[in-house]
Amino acid sequence: MTLPVPVDVELHPKVLVAQACAQLGRETVSEWCVSLLEERIAPDDPCQPSLAWIGGNPAAAALRSGRLGRPDQSHWPRVWAVRALRYAWTPEAAPAIGRALTDSSWRVRETAAKLVTIHELAESVELLAALVTDEVARVRAASVRGLGAVGESDYANLIRSALDDPNPAVAVAAEMALAELGHRLDRDL
Repeated sequence: MTLPVPVDVELHPKVLVAQACAQLGRETVSEWCVSLLEERIAPDDPCQPSLAWIGGNPAAAALRSGRLGRPDQSHWPRVWAVRALRYAWTPEAAPAIGRALTDSSWRVRETAAKLVTIHELAESVELLAALVTDEVARVRAASVRGLGAVGESDYANLIRSALDDPNPAVAVAAEMALAELGHRLDRDL
């Protein structure tokens, strides 16, 4: 897979990913992102496209500085890969997104939870439900939003439990998720 570095790394990731898909094909970009997410390829592999295609300027800078080799920065290629799958989605990526819900990085878990919601990946609902008690509030909020989008009525109590979350953003997400779940299932929850 050869693809030159994007001309303008300041573009929104949606635009960069669309350009990569136009040149390589959506399936190829999706497969590349899954391989990055599952760490089957190195983020600086010269045989693969530049991370700048999915991470923009932050990725280009990280590659130049070599900081992705640091343990506290190594999660970024996985975050960018999950986010890029929002724009280069193929159904074959769904299992990798489910596995990403258990990633060691909270940013990957949060982004994966958002993708479960966007693409309505009901097959990941159990893994999503486990994140309602995640240590990071942003992950908890993304998970309850996801349960509202893909869960069934048996998840209403779990969402309701998040109404008492100490973080106000999680409680608001739970209110919205309950409303969405009720609307989607056409039931008063």
